[in-house]
Amino acid sequence: MDSISRHEQLLRVFHLIDILFGARQPLTTAELKERLQERGVIDDMSDKSIRRDVEFLERFGYAVKESKKRSPKGVNVQAWAIQPGRGAAELQPPAITLPELLSLAVARDFLTPLAGTVYWRGIAQVIDKLEKVATPELLAYVHEHQEGLVVHPRPTTGKYRSKTLNAVHRAIRGSRELEIRYTGVADRSPRRSVIRPEALVLYDGSVYVAAYRAAAAGRSGRGRDPDAIRFFKLDRVTDARVTSRTFDRGPTPVAELLADSITIFRAAEPPRRYRIRVEPTLARWAVEKPFHPRQRVRRQPDGGLVLEIERAWDGEMLPQLLALGDAVEVLEPADMRDRIADTAAAVAARYAVRPRAAVSRLPASG
Repeated sequence: MDSISRHEQLLRVFHLIDILFGARQPLTTAELKERLQERGVIDDMSDKSIRRDVEFLERFGYAVKESKKRSPKGVNVQAWAIQPGRGAAELQPPAITLPELLSLAVARDFLTPLAGTVYWRGIAQVIDKLEKVATPELLAYVHEHQEGLVVHPRPTTGKYRSKTLNAVHRAIRGSRELEIRYTGVADRSPRRSVIRPEALVLYDGSVYVAAYRAAAAGRSGRGRDPDAIRFFKLDRVTDARVTSRTFDRGPTPVAELLADSITIFRAAEPPRRYRIRVEPTLARWAVEKPFHPRQRVRRQPDGGLVLEIERAWDGEMLPQLLALGDAVEVLEPADMRDRIADTAAAVAARYAVRPRAAVSRLPASG
């Protein structure tokens, strides 16, 4: 049986567990098939396949009892029910469905950076429920076939201290100011900051605290926009302490603030309108990814695209556009065309004057 067939069978099996536990009387092959179809699990399948799935349950520790039941046509047919016994007396009606189980495997990988927080404890509680439903043999079977879905790159386990994460979470839930020691990119050592955290943002394998800076006593905050939300990378927070001071949450949800961003970039200057020409070679990628979350796509006769983006920040767009090289062309704003041309010329000049001897000293690959 190939990998796809195994996963299809696993999907049916977990729904069969749910169906049989919830049934008040034994169910026939036709009744099991009908209920699987109602759940959208199958379109059609043979009676033989249904019986094979029931045998699968027996093989993995479920006490399936076979009996006879009169069909609507008045014929005695096979029927099944899950009964206590044979080591399965501890099984309880399921508190989790198969879609939840399959999502759990993925969620555990994605939430690994949040180990030790309430979010991670929630995953652990779901696992506890699952263990009350599934037999050890069946859990082992699920684990064996998890290679069908891969999360890459896998987040680092234990990347953040649970004490820090819990402090941030408490501050967010209680709308309390948070005092942190934070090392910015240009800082040599941690600096004290007081922030008003709005949300945790999981982006590109790292956790960020979306927050506004709290106004410091006796300081005007000159040089900074006090109303601009900032994203503090949790890797750089060496200490976090929840204060007793409360604050009113920002008027705009963080998810909405990020709607105009490709990454988690924000800037003090207002966003601008962009029009970008995409060559045919990247046209499909630009639509499927998409390049920008709020782009409008104008398809061109040659297979290329013109992307219209009403709100985008120069500081975010420049590196994204440079990364795509000659596969894209900025049509507007005009001054961004000049900035890209100047940057490209500077890059070309740097490589043009690079000594060949330096290249020969680079270590060989492989």
